[in-house]
Amino acid sequence: MKKQYKILLTLVVAVLCGASVFGMCWGYFSTGSDDSQLSNSNNKTAAPVKPTATVKPTVQPTAKPTSQPTAQPTATPEVTEDRTTIPGEVVVFAGDGCYTWWTNALAFRYKGQKNQTYLSYVNEEGQMSLASFDHDKAEFNYSNLADFEKDDHNSAALTILPNGKILAVYARHSADKFIRWRISNEPEDITSFGEEQRITSGGTVTYIQLHKISDSEYRIFYRYSMSHWSTRIYNWVEDTWTDEIVWLTEPLGKQFYLWTQEDKQEGKINVFMTAHPVNGPDQNIRYGYFDEDGKIYTTGDKLLGDLNVAATNVLSPRDFDVVYEAKEGEHTRLYDVSYMGDRVGVLYGVGNDGYNSKYYYAYYDNAKGQWVNNYICDSGKAAVVGNMYFGGLSFDKKDMQTLYVARREGDLYRMEKWTTTDYGATWSAPVVIDESTSATKIIMRPIIPYNASEDIDVIYIKGRYPTYLTYDTDIVFYAD
Repeated sequence: MKKQYKILLTLVVAVLCGASVFGMCWGYFSTGSDDSQLSNSNNKTAAPVKPTATVKPTVQPTAKPTSQPTAQPTATPEVTEDRTTIPGEVVVFAGDGCYTWWTNALAFRYKGQKNQTYLSYVNEEGQMSLASFDHDKAEFNYSNLADFEKDDHNSAALTILPNGKILAVYARHSADKFIRWRISNEPEDITSFGEEQRITSGGTVTYIQLHKISDSEYRIFYRYSMSHWSTRIYNWVEDTWTDEIVWLTEPLGKQFYLWTQEDKQEGKINVFMTAHPVNGPDQNIRYGYFDEDGKIYTTGDKLLGDLNVAATNVLSPRDFDVVYEAKEGEHTRLYDVSYMGDRVGVLYGVGNDGYNSKYYYAYYDNAKGQWVNNYICDSGKAAVVGNMYFGGLSFDKKDMQTLYVARREGDLYRMEKWTTTDYGATWSAPVVIDESTSATKIIMRPIIPYNASEDIDVIYIKGRYPTYLTYDTDIVFYAD
């Protein structure tokens, strides 16, 4: 009866709000006031950025939806009165799949006409794939966006447009110069997409990170020719892109990584960055942010540049403030950035080789005007020692003092839940969520969906992972 009452109430609200705007009445990924909201989803009505030039896309008529991903769950979770997953049970979300850290967003829940969590990944056949889980019906759906080589770095960035349709923006792993995108034919439906379109970059591209900046515009960040980062703005109403702006360059020509995430301050996007842990010349963890007008700053509101203007002298990572200063011989990995947190926070690892690293929780103390770096735990041996692919950790997006931590304890890999009340100065005893059955079965890369339902607390990868090209893994989820 409780679920029937909820459905009846939803229908009444839909009539009052109007079906065409129901998905936007309360927020970007949610219609309930008790759900966490995306800061770039506050129905912002500020005038969109005016591009100096727009570029019309090239339509690729041969891009069609491909076959279903293989080895998907054959049974749905048991439905209870209050939720559609069983507390404490690990459930396969997408069989034979994997994803990389560096694409955003990989997973989110949107509550509109349906109540679904969406996931982007790459299956074991190299197909760029999507999965959805309906929280009301306990049903899974699957589809594929494109057929590329088997490489977990190829996963797409996803978002929901104001009309409820799904926008997927994607690129191969520095294999060509194309930024590709597709839009679903129907709202909240991953099973049917329009034709693939693409636009050409000046260099090879990878790692799309996608952010809504107005009702009609979305900004993407992406790595460009290995050692640079660029940005463009997509206007989904006009189906146009602004010119490419290269805003960050590693002057020594090595691979460089960054992670962008919304701040609780409307229009602000935080960015943390570091080099490749194996060969990068600058292993420091660094910080900056962008305001709603695209201006680039670092700590202390120091203005550095403008995302909307091609600079004569492109910024270097050394222009940004140091959060953690790496000692000689140390290697760092960036894992996650707090989402709309009450403080600006970052999770990262520090080690000397692939056999262990130390996980850290850092935040900016406004009163002291400095970064505070707190130790969490050791990671144990990496899944891939040569690439320093440690298990990793992520913030709970509703509470930056709750973490999901993947690490190796002895010969086995674990997924654990860690909590703190003082931003990492002290920690409660961790709760073990899941543990592998052997040293060859890894558990790694926890991600938390934006606007997560009580049905899904954390999503992660399980299985064999020799390399990012030869994985044999499933993507699973868990909730308390």
